[in-house]
Amino acid sequence: MQISDERKIRLMYRVEPGCLGPDGANHIEDFCRFANKHIKSPHYGLFVFLPRYDKQKDERQYSVNSRNLSQVQAKAYLNHFDIDIDNFEEQLDELLVKAIDLYFKR
Repeated sequence: MQISDERKIRLMYRVEPGCLGPDGANHIEDFCRFANKHIKSPHYGLFVFLPRYDKQKDERQYSVNSRNLSQVQAKAYLNHFDIDIDNFEEQLDELLVKAIDLYFKR
């Protein structure tokens, strides 16, 4: 099933510099560019990885067509594709860990 980009769920994932170790602040911008290039988005969504400098902002922000979704709305959207949001987020976290390992091995 083909979904137009404006109908896809967009996940803005703000990555903590600390995830990259004690000198993560020196790598976070480059790592996010790396992650955006190497972590493939699913057919129903778009991933965007950004540094998380502001702790006031959520680590994950879902949206569709530039409209932010609550966690309940995001869960309902993913349920439409028979996807459990908790499993989805857990798998994405695992992809992020693998991307961090790949980033430092380049």
